[in-house]
Amino acid sequence: MFKKMFTVFCALIITFMIVSFVPPQKVNAEANSVVAQNGQLRVSGNQLVNQAGEAIQLKGMSSHGLQWFGQYVNYDSLKWMRDNWGITIFRPAMYTQDGGYVNDPSQKNKVKEAVQAAIDLGIYVIIDWHVLGEKDPNIYKEQAKGFFAEMANLYKDYPNVIYEIANEPNGYATWNGHIKPYAEEMIPVIRSIDTNGIIIVGTGTWSQDVHDAANNPIAQSNIMYTTHFYAGTHGSLLRDRIDYARSKGVAVFITEWGTSDASGDGGPFLAESKVWTDFMKDRKLSWTNWSLCDKTEASAALAPGASPYGGWSDAQLTASGKFVREQIKSATPTPSDGIVSGKTYKMVNVGSGKALDAAAAGTANGTNVQIWDDNGTGAQQWIITDVGGGLYKVINVNSNTGLDVAEMGTANGSNVQLWSYGGGSNQKWSIVKVGSTYKLIASNSGKALDVAAAGTENGTNVQIWDDNGTNAQKWNLYQLN
Repeated sequence: MFKKMFTVFCALIITFMIVSFVPPQKVNAEANSVVAQNGQLRVSGNQLVNQAGEAIQLKGMSSHGLQWFGQYVNYDSLKWMRDNWGITIFRPAMYTQDGGYVNDPSQKNKVKEAVQAAIDLGIYVIIDWHVLGEKDPNIYKEQAKGFFAEMANLYKDYPNVIYEIANEPNGYATWNGHIKPYAEEMIPVIRSIDTNGIIIVGTGTWSQDVHDAANNPIAQSNIMYTTHFYAGTHGSLLRDRIDYARSKGVAVFITEWGTSDASGDGGPFLAESKVWTDFMKDRKLSWTNWSLCDKTEASAALAPGASPYGGWSDAQLTASGKFVREQIKSATPTPSDGIVSGKTYKMVNVGSGKALDAAAAGTANGTNVQIWDDNGTGAQQWIITDVGGGLYKVINVNSNTGLDVAEMGTANGSNVQLWSYGGGSNQKWSIVKVGSTYKLIASNSGKALDVAAAGTENGTNVQIWDDNGTNAQKWNLYQLN
């Protein structure tokens, strides 16, 4: 009798556990993110497409080796690049040798940190097995199988994740003799766990021989082939190879390119780089630029000593970094959906219910910006105009002056005022939709338009402050014409 009761009790407990502990649905934290909008990517013919079958071009950054510059791979730096540069993809470069995974398997923890940040931010991410010094990807094939099995088990339900299984085979490693056989062993390891994820395969001669792959492609779906270039070394010959490969029906993803020569130094060659970025734009070739680091070399995006956590001013970017930032911004869809360029709006703060207002209806440069009861005057009306790169100028109707961060300020508490519009970064704003409301992010600092101390009284000052998601930084925008 006791045994029977015990059996029934256990059955009830098991039933309770099955009903109660349903695995959480794996969704992106950012409802309006690029991943939320585009979902699980796939390959259609020679093109990367979104869940609706529309061609998509992803643009972003690759880290340098995580063992050397992993401090730049974190949630804050990725968030800064998403919000201020417009990145839609990030690639943490996990070397196999030289202190990488084979020498130190804990390097995968930094990859996991990057993937989780990408999931939280709603951007795509490439898990990179950075074959380089060993030349032949078969050298560490068994380690690669274990690594990708672990990654696929962790992230198989997330549309964010793309797998790059061999960065740059080189030397004696050929497509037919070494790389394709490796890929044909590696792909089933991932596919047995993640049936949908995009898998990118490197090609010979430091991923320049994409034509060889096109002549003998892998008989699997959702496979892409990478080409790497450095603008000071590689030109029309490599572009012709890409066009040839695409004409054969294979899809190409540029997982690494630099503005320098092939050494990573020399240059930057910005005119040649622009030829390449135009080429990639015309063909909707997705790319990540090498590299997010402060190494003293031409291809590095950051100046020596730049913060690991974003917030970079122009002075903290190299010539390459500034160029690449602008190429990422170019034609990157702005998240501020619903804004009609050139129209007049009033902006009402969510926390206080009061309108963004020019103090005393002032028209002079330096007029302070505050909140005040919504009164319908021109002092509370703003013409919002797209100025490119996902940025807007915000011009007060009454004074024809722009919303301006005083003295190019970047610190918390920097004052917001009106000033004649001159196109400075302190007068350009990202306008980002947050549910049914908006936040305004100053281009020069990445900080949000903020009501001081979350005040609600008439005359409370408006400033910039770290983006914190509070109602003091959320604004309802009402179109007036």
